[in-house]
Amino acid sequence: MRSKTVALGLGSNLNSPLENLRHALAELKKSFKVLTVSSIYESDALLPENASNDWNRKFLNAVVLCEVPESLGPEDILQEIKSIENKIGRRESERWAPRLIDIDILYWNRENYRSEKINIPHKSLFERPFALLPLLEVWDGWASDLPDWTALWCEEKPFNTMKSHKYFWPKMVGILNITEDSFSDGGRFLNADSLQMQFNQLVEQGADIVDIGAESTRPGAIAPTEDEEYKKLHWALSEIKTTVPISLDCRNAGVAARVLETHNITYLNDVTGFAKPEMRKLLIQSELSAFVMHSLSVPPRGDLILDTEVNPCRQLDIWWNERLCDLIKSGIYPDRLIFDPGIGFGKNKLQSLYILRHLNELSDVKNPVMIGHSRKSFLSLISDRPAAERDLETALVTIDLNLAYVQYLRVHNIQTQVMALK
Repeated sequence: MRSKTVALGLGSNLNSPLENLRHALAELKKSFKVLTVSSIYESDALLPENASNDWNRKFLNAVVLCEVPESLGPEDILQEIKSIENKIGRRESERWAPRLIDIDILYWNRENYRSEKINIPHKSLFERPFALLPLLEVWDGWASDLPDWTALWCEEKPFNTMKSHKYFWPKMVGILNITEDSFSDGGRFLNADSLQMQFNQLVEQGADIVDIGAESTRPGAIAPTEDEEYKKLHWALSEIKTTVPISLDCRNAGVAARVLETHNITYLNDVTGFAKPEMRKLLIQSELSAFVMHSLSVPPRGDLILDTEVNPCRQLDIWWNERLCDLIKSGIYPDRLIFDPGIGFGKNKLQSLYILRHLNELSDVKNPVMIGHSRKSFLSLISDRPAAERDLETALVTIDLNLAYVQYLRVHNIQTQVMALK
């Protein structure tokens, strides 16, 4: 099927602008094939004369590049994005008033289009750095005779527009292992002081969620007993003082059920992808959100990997669609499910690296995606440093991730990955 490329501008300055942009991206992925997204930009609001002070709110903006079928025209796309705006909660308001979400068609495959409802390219594009700069980031070379302020050497942009150093597409998930033998930090956080110190550090560095686990899943690891795993989790969760959402990294329904009875958990993270009926039942009863990871064995085995003759992203697409159908049939609400491709689990090093470099090939996955590549063994392809020292290598991969397919980023060191995203 023939297709066209369309650039959509997103903007929000009402309620929680970052969450509004994330929501808009999620809805766009359900309607179109998303190719990539720009960074998130901050800017002053465009205001009419005599606007009230309440209108003077900072905007967050971004551009989403989509592939749409040739059969769809600009009016069709406009109707769809207006439907998405309504779904997110936008209502009619005065021109330039603060808005929950604004989605504009900025550019359409080098074609011009004019009607009473829409102008493509957007008629004010060259006057709006908050739209033009993110568009140039994802679609370089589409235009000539650009305004002088678009040059990299020009620091001051109209409306104080700048790439954000504070807001990013993915939510940051900090890893907290309370095990003796995890592959990069085993045994480091087994007393109250070091545990709380590490937790505080993750939160201070920008963790939106902290993922706590008491079972090592490194190759060759020996699983703890139910009682051993529960006692460590109960101890850690009792010691930690926090209001940050907690994710429970646990594949044992008996352990998870006991933890849920006594502690406030927001996410369940199952490295077996909720393969067991007991874990599915617990997920239904708890009504929590869940990270559903692809794996072929836990712990991972080098002799049990995806087919090396078939594109690994295609194999993950097929697995996810099958697992998603199974979970829905079990009675689990699909909007609570987050797909984790399981980097390093059931993939060799080259397959893991390929997946991370070609996340756009997971376009059939409409659910949010979590990427957990931190310090993993595939990084030995670019460095021979030990696992505990691979935060720089992790960041080098993070820089190139297609953030249209990374709604959650699970890492050991938040600070280095935030620096990479800047």
